[in-house]
Amino acid sequence: MNNFNNYNFKDFINKSLKELNFYTPTPVQNLVIPKALKGNNLMVESCTGSGKTHSFLLPIFQNLNPSINECFCVIISPTRELAEQLYNNALFIANHSTNNIRVCKVVGGTNRDEDIQKFSNLTPHIVIGTIGRIHDLVFKENILKIHTAKMVVIDEADMIFEEKELPEVDHIMGKIINDPQFMIFSATISKGLRSFLNHYFQNIETICIEEKNLTTSNITHLMLQCKAKAKENVLLDLMKVINPYLSIIFVNTKESVDKLSQFLAEQGYHVGKLHGNMNDRERSSMLKRINNLEYKYIVASDIAARGIDIDGVSHVINFDLPNDIEFYIHRCGRTGRANQTGIAISLYSYDDDRYVNLLREKGLIVKFVKLSNNELIQTKLEHKSNHSFVRDIESSVHQKVKMPKKVKPGYKKKRNELIQKEIKKQKRAHIEEIYKAKARKEHK
Repeated sequence: MNNFNNYNFKDFINKSLKELNFYTPTPVQNLVIPKALKGNNLMVESCTGSGKTHSFLLPIFQNLNPSINECFCVIISPTRELAEQLYNNALFIANHSTNNIRVCKVVGGTNRDEDIQKFSNLTPHIVIGTIGRIHDLVFKENILKIHTAKMVVIDEADMIFEEKELPEVDHIMGKIINDPQFMIFSATISKGLRSFLNHYFQNIETICIEEKNLTTSNITHLMLQCKAKAKENVLLDLMKVINPYLSIIFVNTKESVDKLSQFLAEQGYHVGKLHGNMNDRERSSMLKRINNLEYKYIVASDIAARGIDIDGVSHVINFDLPNDIEFYIHRCGRTGRANQTGIAISLYSYDDDRYVNLLREKGLIVKFVKLSNNELIQTKLEHKSNHSFVRDIESSVHQKVKMPKKVKPGYKKKRNELIQKEIKKQKRAHIEEIYKAKARKEHK
């Protein structure tokens, strides 16, 4: 399919697409929509920003009959923020219909009594919500009637199918009668989760959109080596060079969010911040201020990497490289969305060489840059000199592996093999200790 018109969508769906300036399906939409329209069970892995949301929303509205007064679809989100975004996207499409399509949001942090009163008099066609509140209203209150659902969508499945969430998810699934269509979506699906989902859902088809890069090709990935210079000072130099429309600066801990945002404020920058310790009112207020473009920079922990879609992010800066490479993907996916271009800049030191090389081995296309004369210029990857620990290890091993008193044929080769084996062992141990120390520091 080269054009949305080829799907023969209902008029109101085409009107909403036109208003969004969506004319050509993305690769994931091209593969998912025809199968979703046929009612296939799907497990879809596609990187952040690839168009997954509309690949399931469009088939939902196409197959929904608003004249039937019952729940047609349940969409489960791991976070309130993502549920809010899904709700707004669905409501936008529904509002173009001449029929009354009831789209309802069911999330924690809202007035529970109001939800109970609302659903005692209303049956939504589409329910979009978080696990806890859906479970509460379906089972504890028996007020939200989802048993008739013909479609169930699970977004960001790797967060939904966590051990602590699984009992309630399973309970919700069991409430739905007959045999609904299941569509599972995530930017990353591990082998373990893939195996679990194949057993959990019967006859599920896997769709995997493999980018040549780990993320969408419209994101440029830059690696900025800090060498011996403090990262805070490198960040300040970088902020003088780039001119973002909006930039998210990622760190690894909640404490680091407060620390770095305070440091930047002391340097005269007006920055926003997002982390998991903020209550619902604080987060809602901050997101509103961010969307009103009150800030040019936001310091955030990984809460903003999952389930929060902030419009207009031109730059992502990894002040700390995330411990989990999957979170690198999710962080960078905050920029370069909806066919826009984006830039991801990661600050790294010599100790991060192994991490950077692993990203490259997984297919990430990166450019190495340095700051010179108030601009970013491309450079080569610089490795730490062997003069330090590597040379020390080699010298120590050579001293320990003594020459035998009686020399036998091939002794030089055997001795060299033994030396190289021991050197590799000690190098590996040294690198592991660096990462352990780094992890201990981050979790203090």
